Amino acid sequence: MRISVEAAGGRLPQLIEAAAQGEDVILSQADRPVARIVPITTSSFRVGILPPLALGRGPDWLKPIPEDEIALWEGDL
Repeated sequence: MRISVEAAGGRLPQLIEAAAQGEDVILSQADRPVARIVPITTSSFRVGILPPLALGRGPDWLKPIPEDEIALWEGDL
């Protein structure tokens, strides 16, 4: 969706909702794109720097280790 800055002033709540739903909202001034409304993505902690290199979610360091897993680490099989 492309809309002029002047027209966007009165429709800001609708434009924010459209962006939150995944629609591309571009604000233009004198037929030139000047800004984009995008949703803020909340992401969990990821191991790695860039998406192609990311290994997924990291471990939950605060979660207790199950007894059977401790036994494996300690060699008590």
